[in-house]
Amino acid sequence: MGRAHQALFDSFLKGTRLDLDVIGVRFHRGRDTAVAVTRGAARKHGAKEGRYDKITTYTLVPRGDGTWGIAAVQKTGRRRLMEAFSFRAQPATRPSAG
Repeated sequence: MGRAHQALFDSFLKGTRLDLDVIGVRFHRGRDTAVAVTRGAARKHGAKEGRYDKITTYTLVPRGDGTWGIAAVQKTGRRRLMEAFSFRAQPATRPSAG
């Protein structure tokens, strides 16, 4: 997967950067598995900071050398209008700021 992404950033996505904010990390089965949830956006070089337009969930597993590898990724585009409606109708669904 890494090589495929690098090929994109070496060609028509050249000059693009990924902004990422980690929302949370939870460990499961002791410390055998971790789930990280992030929000992010791809921005062209020189673009102003803006809203994050994707939520990504990573399933992480430890490697034998003490580092972590990505076992699975799920990316979801944000729909701000639907979020606003959901948060107003069910305030408990709004994520915490931390």
